[in-house]
Amino acid sequence: MSYGRSWLLGAAMLGCCGPLLAQNAPAPAAKGAPSIAEFERPQEFSQVKISPDGKYFSAILPMPHKPHENILAILDGKTAKVVRAIPSSADELIGDYQWTSDDRLIGTVAVKRGGLDTPSGTGELYAVNADGSGGTLLFGMRGTSSEDSRTKSHVQQRAAAAFLISDETFGDNEVLIETYDFSDDRNGVYPGIEKLNVMNGQTARIGVAPARNATLIADHAGQVRAAYTQDGFTEMRLWTRAGNGQPWTLMNDSSKSQLQIQPIGFNRDNSQLYVQVSDGDHPDTIELMDPASGKRNRIYQGSFGDPLRLLPTADRQDYYAIVTADGKLGLHFINENGREAQLTKALSANFPGELAVFSSFSRDGKHAIVHVSSDRNPGDYYLFDLDTHNAQYLMSARKWIDPQQMRPMQPIALQARDGLALHGFLTLPAGSKPYPLVVLPHGGPHGIADMWQYDSETQLLASRGYAVLQVNYRGSGGYGRNFQQRGYRQWGLSMQDDLTDATRWAVQQGYADAGHVCIYGGSYGGYAALEGVVREPDLYKCAVGYAGVYDLRVQLDHSDTQTTNTGVDYLHRALGDDRGDLLRRSPLGGVERIKANILLAHGGEDPRVPFKNFREFTSALDQHGKHYETLVEPQEGHGFYLEAHRIEFYQKLLDFLGQNIGGTNMTASASK
Repeated sequence: MSYGRSWLLGAAMLGCCGPLLAQNAPAPAAKGAPSIAEFERPQEFSQVKISPDGKYFSAILPMPHKPHENILAILDGKTAKVVRAIPSSADELIGDYQWTSDDRLIGTVAVKRGGLDTPSGTGELYAVNADGSGGTLLFGMRGTSSEDSRTKSHVQQRAAAAFLISDETFGDNEVLIETYDFSDDRNGVYPGIEKLNVMNGQTARIGVAPARNATLIADHAGQVRAAYTQDGFTEMRLWTRAGNGQPWTLMNDSSKSQLQIQPIGFNRDNSQLYVQVSDGDHPDTIELMDPASGKRNRIYQGSFGDPLRLLPTADRQDYYAIVTADGKLGLHFINENGREAQLTKALSANFPGELAVFSSFSRDGKHAIVHVSSDRNPGDYYLFDLDTHNAQYLMSARKWIDPQQMRPMQPIALQARDGLALHGFLTLPAGSKPYPLVVLPHGGPHGIADMWQYDSETQLLASRGYAVLQVNYRGSGGYGRNFQQRGYRQWGLSMQDDLTDATRWAVQQGYADAGHVCIYGGSYGGYAALEGVVREPDLYKCAVGYAGVYDLRVQLDHSDTQTTNTGVDYLHRALGDDRGDLLRRSPLGGVERIKANILLAHGGEDPRVPFKNFREFTSALDQHGKHYETLVEPQEGHGFYLEAHRIEFYQKLLDFLGQNIGGTNMTASASK
């Protein structure tokens, strides 16, 4: 593939995006519920960032009618007009990117491989100037063996992947990267620590991580001083050191201390390390830790929910707030009197019921991008002047979605049958209860949680007259270490009981009609949906599995998770080892008990939940004379990537729900 057309080697399509940018606040969408196509349409803008000097801001835009390509748009910081639009190469997507200087950006790429619809990352790094010049491959497999005549750079081919350690630039146009040599070693590799010149791709190795597969953290002086591993995805080790070239010290091993300590970043003077600590039955805390002694001081702990992330100060040398998740998302200010905290409070007063945060600052701290979102708002972006306090509306992620038409996600709390506190969300349609109910368990399952945020799928179902119940069953993330661990080896047991208890709670509270309940989910959610109608054949009228696990033994034997020893360790800890027991806890092992109508959708090239799950399960359904419907996309992976395939699936889902539990009769025109 020629780099002559690569997204970071030239600028094209000037002005392609101008009509998409409005100077006024977002106008409401047309009346009437959005179509399936409108709910599934990609975000118009994402990754909106301001350049260090504030002269530009940038965003990623989808390429119309080309799902495997996109555009990096560079916009004037004063007029919000597009000055450069840099398209990706054919069948390549621009991934994460960031500004490294006033006029240079660095980014990653994902490519379409073979016949698989879902693109995958390459581990390569690219850079380009804001005016479209100076584009070059900086690191990766497709490096050249001679000088690049267009950029005068010489990038050696590397059979490795690179990831930025920090979003700061150090020295003369250098960033810090961690590098992973491509290897067949099932235990993984020791990441290298290197400096990368963002102008010409030259690298210099300055160290190595203390353990295989470690993630690295640098301080503000460019010293890589913390590292951590997630062993088997269930345990965590933390190392610190005084600086580059110094020996690493193991500070914590959760398998021994029963504490997980994950480093986040350093404070302003590099003397303290922000960490997230998971301890027992309590929600995680944010603490400041002395990296030499390990002494910690607590900054924040929620009532029941783990903190989500920290927000950096304008100069990116510290953090000013923590995004909290006790039900609705909120903010805890580390320094209540700090400038960023005071301005955020003033901003929030203008956006009641929404989360308004500074997402990107100019170097001088005078201008910033403000991101505003909620359970009903997919996201709006404003350019904010920190001196005058003026906010200029820039763009919306999905301007065709009217937040006033969307339905609120109501935080809920209930007790499981064994007394364990459960939390989640209930989204109710317009009208009066009881409603037909869709129970929607999330995928993952471990470490993942449903959150208070805009979700197209939930809003689509609510717009068609369905109440949507999302409960974070035991094993989910977001509620402390023990809550997650309570789900290990409980697939089909207490994890499933939590969903059953939540469903019965919704019926008892009068939100749902007991005869009009369906359970639907993807990945683990698909497992839970079908296991639900096995274990509780009279509770659910129908079940929908989307890329679902139906035989736990297949996951142990064929899932891509088992291709590494870390993945194998996780599977054995999360699922168990007894193959007879695994079958008993699989939907495949209880097909004869199913009474509900079933819809199954799967990608033929799914590496995470192999298609063998689908084949085995439908064969068993046939043997027992069970009625079911299917939708198979032969070239899709884990979940449908192509918009057309997702629209087809949701049309089939709405038709299926309408036939089984009712809802608003809008499916005839749903995709128009």
